[in-house]
Amino acid sequence: MKRKGFSAIEISLSLALFLIILLAAFEFLGITRDFFFKLKNAQEETQAAMAALDKMKVDLLRAGAGLLRPVRWGEVEGIAIIDDALVISRSEKSYALLQDLSPGENRVVLETAAGLSSGKEVCVFDDEKAEVKAISLVEGKTIFLTSALEASYLSSESQIALVEKTSLFLDEKNSCIRRKVNASSPQPLLDNVLSFEFAYEKEGNLARLSFILKDNQEKKYELFVYPKNMALGLKTS
Repeated sequence: MKRKGFSAIEISLSLALFLIILLAAFEFLGITRDFFFKLKNAQEETQAAMAALDKMKVDLLRAGAGLLRPVRWGEVEGIAIIDDALVISRSEKSYALLQDLSPGENRVVLETAAGLSSGKEVCVFDDEKAEVKAISLVEGKTIFLTSALEASYLSSESQIALVEKTSLFLDEKNSCIRRKVNASSPQPLLDNVLSFEFAYEKEGNLARLSFILKDNQEKKYELFVYPKNMALGLKTS
């Protein structure tokens, strides 16, 4: 018996069905790919936000470190809001005096001046008082201050701390949170930021940070920090 082949209509229907299935498969792959990239971008964005929060938390926990007595006497604000920026201060390094200091002096001799340079700020302090001064010149182990000291300091009871100031602020033009240390160029800490808010309650010693990203405006990232160094300084004030 002779077998019959497929008719032209059957072949056309089969091809049409195959094309429909193929197009559906491509559409499904496209949807899957878009979903994958959206999920991947969301995950990367969340990781970047959490990394930024961790960095800001470390900065806040360091507030006032090495400057407890200056914070106590109100000469240094470990955490302050200046010109729409959150400014966090701590001691980067401490230096020992080689001689007593008298009021009116602006020349200070140290055991070492490594890490010091003109323009940087130092804090001279003892158990009762403190002064913050900028450096105008460094010559060997001697530093010259831009203004004279107002009080006397005994070398055996005093020290000088190099003040490090870290500023956190929103760069609205580029939609990013920037972090600046002293006079260095501000570096981007987190991109694609819609808003950035911060506050510091001195009485309760509680710092609060929050920001919202442009791609997920329904979610607010928040950080609450109790800076322990600030607490130690403020409790004894």
